[in-house]
Amino acid sequence: MNNLSKEYPFIHIYAQQKVCQPVIIKANTEGLCVLLNAIVSALAYRENNGVAEAFDGDAENYRVLIQLVSTHKELSPLPYQHEPK
Repeated sequence: MNNLSKEYPFIHIYAQQKVCQPVIIKANTEGLCVLLNAIVSALAYRENNGVAEAFDGDAENYRVLIQLVSTHKELSPLPYQHEPK
């Protein structure tokens, strides 16, 4: 299998589908670095979102937004909150 290019940050974030499932983040070193920088930026500049620009497993470019929140309302809605029963 081919190694991921070290020139580009690769991140794949698998969102949880149900309550208590883990979120899985798979990334190369460069991808983890841009994600870490986005987290640091969100903490350092609270009025702005941290942004990581990376590629997913299909080599499609996308942005990961890191938002610092301080209330439960800001955390909502959860993706699995309106799950059919």
